[in-house]
Amino acid sequence: MINRKIISLLLFIPVLVFSQFKTPFESYDYEKDTEYKQQLTSLKKSEKKGAVEVIESIAALSSEYQDWETAIAYYEKLIEDYPKAEYYFKVGVAAARKSLEVPQYRSVPYIVKARKSVLKAHEMEPKNVTFLNLLIPLYAEIPIFFGGSYTYAEQQCKLLKNLDPLGGMIMQAYLYEVREMYSEAKSEFIQVFTISENKISSFDTRGSQLTRDQLFKLGRAAAQYKIYFEVGGRAMDLYIDDYGRRDNYPLEWAHFYRAKIYFNNDQLTKAIKSLQRALEINPNFEECLAFLKSIEDE
Repeated sequence: MINRKIISLLLFIPVLVFSQFKTPFESYDYEKDTEYKQQLTSLKKSEKKGAVEVIESIAALSSEYQDWETAIAYYEKLIEDYPKAEYYFKVGVAAARKSLEVPQYRSVPYIVKARKSVLKAHEMEPKNVTFLNLLIPLYAEIPIFFGGSYTYAEQQCKLLKNLDPLGGMIMQAYLYEVREMYSEAKSEFIQVFTISENKISSFDTRGSQLTRDQLFKLGRAAAQYKIYFEVGGRAMDLYIDDYGRRDNYPLEWAHFYRAKIYFNNDQLTKAIKSLQRALEINPNFEECLAFLKSIEDE
């Protein structure tokens, strides 16, 4: 049972990560949520009246509860009469997320739909940073024969850097990771930390100027590349302390990376506590169990 929240356009960034630093996305089993089913049934009864507001409410509700098929269907209904860039983008978000939930052989139609929908949104609003933050990973990771293009992703990353320098640098580091150029990615993240250090250190959970995804990515980078432990730890603490359903990355992974930061900074007791918190959320968290065992075996 969850409260309604405004669905952020940043619900999904990025699509897949084929690098060694893959982190899964948060998921939700809407099928077991009776409140969602009741709300959806009630809205669908009003749908016959044809009010745009009702269709939009169904689309937003289904996105909130991660019922991606319904979200796709209703945002496409909206596009038929109101072809807004935002609606195309949200179709892309839903299709991309759905592609991760189905077997690989069934994911292709969703991947293609995601790419085409987000590209359309970008063409309508080429300077929309949120759209770029999904468009770039899609083109970077989708195979060429499904329309992907790493070269195009790099071109759009340059545009993103002009519009949002810090976000563009984080995206550039991600592109390096896609190509397994980890030394270059580390160097890029070091530059990001240098620029964002004051932004992270001087803000509380409500005042950070970085997005939620950016906080997580900086914390993860600090853990994986063993850099900027204090700033990276602060970024992950901000992510953990204000964690909610709008967040893309699972809370147990945030604790896992926080544990790595503590461990790399010779704070063993805190590292173990963070791992235990992660296991309280997901007792079958394999990476966490393996890391904890390696610590205990030392």
